[in-house]
Amino acid sequence: MKTLIRNISSLVTVDTKGKNYKSGKDLNNISEIKSGAILFDSKILWIGSDSEVESLNEKGLTWDIVVDGTGKTVMPGFVDSHTHIVFSGDRSDEFAKRLRGATYQEIAESGGGIQSTVRATRSASVEELYNNGLRLAINAIAHGTTSFEIKSGYSLNLEGELKQLQAIALMKKNLNVNIKSTFLGAHDFPIEYKNNPDDYVDYLCDVMLPKVAESGLADYCDAFVDKGYYTVEQGKKILETAKKYGMSVRLHADELADVGAGKLAADTGCVSADHLLFVSDDSLLAMKNSGTVACLLPGTAYFIRMPYANARKIIDMGLITAIATDTNPGSCFTENMQLILSLATINMRMTAEEAIAAATINGAYSLGISDITGSLEPGKDADIVIYECKTYSDIMYHFGINHVSRVYIKGQIFNNNN
Repeated sequence: MKTLIRNISSLVTVDTKGKNYKSGKDLNNISEIKSGAILFDSKILWIGSDSEVESLNEKGLTWDIVVDGTGKTVMPGFVDSHTHIVFSGDRSDEFAKRLRGATYQEIAESGGGIQSTVRATRSASVEELYNNGLRLAINAIAHGTTSFEIKSGYSLNLEGELKQLQAIALMKKNLNVNIKSTFLGAHDFPIEYKNNPDDYVDYLCDVMLPKVAESGLADYCDAFVDKGYYTVEQGKKILETAKKYGMSVRLHADELADVGAGKLAADTGCVSADHLLFVSDDSLLAMKNSGTVACLLPGTAYFIRMPYANARKIIDMGLITAIATDTNPGSCFTENMQLILSLATINMRMTAEEAIAAATINGAYSLGISDITGSLEPGKDADIVIYECKTYSDIMYHFGINHVSRVYIKGQIFNNNN
């Protein structure tokens, strides 16, 4: 079935002219067509002005369904390139503690934080993990997300990490969306290795990584290199081992302090370095030179009351910049990318156009899928979202609500029964 959406008040294509990402001043060029139209089946067939629609038949282009886009904005689906949506348990009690003044580190040191979710996740079945992740993914899709990266990292042992990756694999199979999976066995140190962390790094490299690679369940390997977590030396060993087994690498970097993790990401060929609240200029320069994507997570800074990443500096230096939700049960429990755009524009001083490009094409680029999604261009998958607002800036201006009226994934209307 071919669908034509016409009379679109604001058609935002984020056209890259074949480059597959945007950086610097080009982040502001999101190629808006006012009174636009788009024709698609599973792929995008044609994009242009509504005034050109009547001549399409002469070019052999036909359609079965017409959708009126009057007063609406149409954009590519969001690409959420950093999530932790497969887990078990609940940490609302920790949220209340933080409201009473406890810090992220204090909660972790008392046995909460990641360790709390580890205990719950280890005891959950694959089916339970899948169902929880599916619920969050469906809600994210309802808010405009059509592609995801999903991490493990809440088991910290081989059996549990494989369970999480198996749950992610089920989501890949049963959801008609792009999903990339990441092995994050180096999310924290498990309690049983608390006094000998280097032994856990050896276990990760000698036992877990070979088995994970053999399973074929992970597209990437990640590590949390930061103050109180993995050192640069430990992170380097893990990333280099992962690469030896043919895995691409990403990194949680410099969220709690500048430990040089951004430079480590650049030096080891990470496709992205994420968080970057305290990243140094030297690390940013290294990342720019290596082409490492800077993935910023404003929802996390908001949720744990930390300083925001310096998006203006990062963009103005010319780095490829993405934004994502970091959906997780402890430090950013939202799957709503519309809200993330609002935080990025208000609190990180990004323009509306920069935020949209960062949340679509650049997120796709960091996941290696910008050749098929992340922008609306003929030949790409028809991952298209219709918003009930007449201009794209309204998504951020009228914040805290869901503007989505319809989501197409590969040309099919998404509903909660998909």
